[in-house]
Amino acid sequence: MKAQVNAVKLDSLNTLQNRTNSLNTELALENDTLPGIQDSAKVVVNGIETTIKYFAKDSIITKTQSNITYLYGDAKIEYGAINLRAEQIIIDRNTNELTARGVQDSTGLWKGRPIFKDPGGVYETEEIRYNFETQRARIKGVATEQPDGQLTGDIIKRNADQSAYISEGKYIPCLDDPNATTYIKAKKIKVIPGKSVITGPFLLYVGDIPTPLGLPFGFFPDTNESNLSGILFPKYGDEQRRGLFLREGGWYQAWNEKIHTAITGDIYSKGSWGLKLRTAYNNRYKYSGSLDITYNRNRTPETDEVPLDSRDFWISWSHRPDSKGRNSNFSASVTAGTSTFNQNNLSTVNFQNNVRSEFRSNVNFSGVIPRSPFSYAISGRHNQNVQTGVVDISLPEFSLTMNRVTPFKRAKGEILKRLNLGWRFNASNRVTNVVQPGTAGFNIANKAVTTDTIAVTFGSLSELLDNAKNGARHNFDLSTSFSFLDNLTFTPSFNVEELWYLEELNYEFLPDENAVRIDTLNGFSRAMTYSTSMGLSTQIYGMFPFKEGKKIEAIRHIMTPTISFTYRPDFSDPKFGYYQTVQTDTTGAGTFRQLSIYDGFRFGSPSLGESAALSFAVSNKLEMKVRSDTAKSRKVTILDNLSFTGGYNFLADSFQLSNINIAARTSLFDRKLNIIMNASLDPYTYITTTTEGVSTTERRATLAIKSGQGLGRLTSARFSLSTNLNSRANSSGNQRSNTAIGGEGLNALGDFPGEDPNQFGALNNGGNSILPEYYYDPNSYVDINIPWNIRLSYDYSYRWSTTGTTTRQSVRANGQLQLTPKWQVTYNTGYDFDAKDFVQTSIGLYRDLGCWEMRANWIPFGTFTSYTIDIQIKASALKDLKISRRRSQFDTNISAN
Repeated sequence: MKAQVNAVKLDSLNTLQNRTNSLNTELALENDTLPGIQDSAKVVVNGIETTIKYFAKDSIITKTQSNITYLYGDAKIEYGAINLRAEQIIIDRNTNELTARGVQDSTGLWKGRPIFKDPGGVYETEEIRYNFETQRARIKGVATEQPDGQLTGDIIKRNADQSAYISEGKYIPCLDDPNATTYIKAKKIKVIPGKSVITGPFLLYVGDIPTPLGLPFGFFPDTNESNLSGILFPKYGDEQRRGLFLREGGWYQAWNEKIHTAITGDIYSKGSWGLKLRTAYNNRYKYSGSLDITYNRNRTPETDEVPLDSRDFWISWSHRPDSKGRNSNFSASVTAGTSTFNQNNLSTVNFQNNVRSEFRSNVNFSGVIPRSPFSYAISGRHNQNVQTGVVDISLPEFSLTMNRVTPFKRAKGEILKRLNLGWRFNASNRVTNVVQPGTAGFNIANKAVTTDTIAVTFGSLSELLDNAKNGARHNFDLSTSFSFLDNLTFTPSFNVEELWYLEELNYEFLPDENAVRIDTLNGFSRAMTYSTSMGLSTQIYGMFPFKEGKKIEAIRHIMTPTISFTYRPDFSDPKFGYYQTVQTDTTGAGTFRQLSIYDGFRFGSPSLGESAALSFAVSNKLEMKVRSDTAKSRKVTILDNLSFTGGYNFLADSFQLSNINIAARTSLFDRKLNIIMNASLDPYTYITTTTEGVSTTERRATLAIKSGQGLGRLTSARFSLSTNLNSRANSSGNQRSNTAIGGEGLNALGDFPGEDPNQFGALNNGGNSILPEYYYDPNSYVDINIPWNIRLSYDYSYRWSTTGTTTRQSVRANGQLQLTPKWQVTYNTGYDFDAKDFVQTSIGLYRDLGCWEMRANWIPFGTFTSYTIDIQIKASALKDLKISRRRSQFDTNISAN
């Protein structure tokens, strides 16, 4: 239905501009002044004499006896809003008619076929007759472009009110092939622009062969497509678990140009059903977004092998502001639902949603206070793991930040001039369903000793709120910097942090129970901590030149050493009142520990123990200057970074030296191969002892180098290689934009926020992210212009602890290969060397079939083994006309639309 409406629209001047020859013609009609002969003539319209202008490159002949004018050679007529260009035009003043036609050359090719433009549209024709007085036209052999296709007809009779009658009308859903053999054909069509389209019998032709897909007559509203509402026909098929189904049938409502809504439902023969609400909105230059709410009632007979009985919901919301020139903006990215949604509503077309276990949401309102250094943000965050059932909600969160202020920037001294201060305030309320005992390690009389989880239901809301953690934190820092001995930069700073809570803990040891009683005391409580630091940094350059005439001219080494000293008092001192010395058991004379009155609170506790730490870092970079074929040399990076970091706490009673962290990064072969390495080295001794056949490894406070164990033990390491190669790697054209394809507007807003499925640690965006076809699907894009592309990565990780060693290594590959200009293969695979098995693998196939296209996807093995095949017309107006076939171990689904 929608295809027929689009096929016969006459007000399609904008879409016609996509075609080069029509665009050139249209511009010529509007802008050209022909260098040939120009004249004008008088005609009578509704009894009133009016003037028309005409031009011709070759000649203009007027026969006074017959009162007829002949225009030859690229002739042009201008009459009000009407423009006409043709090789030959005849103006008959007796009948107030003009006739325009093209001519054929000796080879039979047409030259100068008439191009007629009026408020109703632009038409390329074989011949046209137009009456100035009645404003009616008879057009022969018409062809005009419509959205995603072309409209042709043998004869069109156009009335003064711009309504038209089309004989042997044909809509071809291919912009680039006017002779395509796929089209919709009707013998008679009447078009009333802006109101309706009425047709006689029409059929879909494929390969110039009529198909049974058609109707004996048609009546379609002819309205703006962006404001088109109507019925969404359901898909049908068979699913093994829930039975025969009708899916995604419902109503599409275009409320106005800014907001569209689709309400759809699913029903299954075994008793399950579902409802979906999808809304897309766009207020240009202000904001845009989309909302998706799904509710499924899954229910199957108890006689099934694995019966279903669940109530699941899912919500996805994306709101994107256009913050240009605004002091504030609001954004949202929400994905939330029941933990069993993906388990009970498996997606056979997007298996990534089935294997992901974690998803997150974020809602944020931020802005700046005009004419002040302050900015603010109010936000809410949500984290949920569907495997562990852990839910973590931070709502609300508030922050107020002052940009760094330099009060003495006009001072003469460098120290005062660079003196700056900053301030930040954060307040947060965090609700989680995990009940933790804190850092106890001893018997607690009135609280759980082990971690527990609260079921997330409306009935447990009060218990969840009681488990909430809230508080506020101030951060103030004062710093400056100045040069020291010309090449050194000295940076002193002073930092203050203050914590605000509405409660604190009190500890009491109960000898009879050999346990500690922990009470919560309500009331305002604050804790202030402070620290000071001094940093010193510089850059050291080294140059190694080569002899003249060598390909390599020089190698440069840039080393950036940094050292800093930080002092922090011991805030467990009784004078601060942040810790209590509490007996925790009756062993011997009793065990005593220092316990924080803010243990497990939102922003933590003041630090325990005095610290005077020296931290150090050294980063290195190697560059090479290479002589090129031109006179100018080029710089080549050998090593992007090689850094070493660590620290030493002078006041610690043992293990003063921290782990030494090593990081390296470089790229080879003109940055085609990226290499990243990280490692952590523990500098202390490890001793292994065996007692009664049981080996135990302990860490000793003796440097490894003194114990003959070298520089230390490698506790963790990671090494990764990655490359991205394609046949146009050296051209700028290999970078494909992520911008939505298909233009702006509401149709581009249906995509919901999601993550790259190839990214490590991607989050679950919930449900089935393959949206219905009436929303834009960015995953449908296939870049035909790249003959081949391959992305390879190798990752190796190592971790050692006293309990054992863990290694992981895997390789992944994905990309695409263009077999021919119309065939393309995509692939995504990998191999886990530890599991000795392939990771989830998929192979895709794309075939350009002219007006049609075929897409196939195959998951050959694994948990989600399946395949899908879709054959559909490219034109968006007819994209619901397709054949789909899907098979998996979950269902046996074949559907056709």
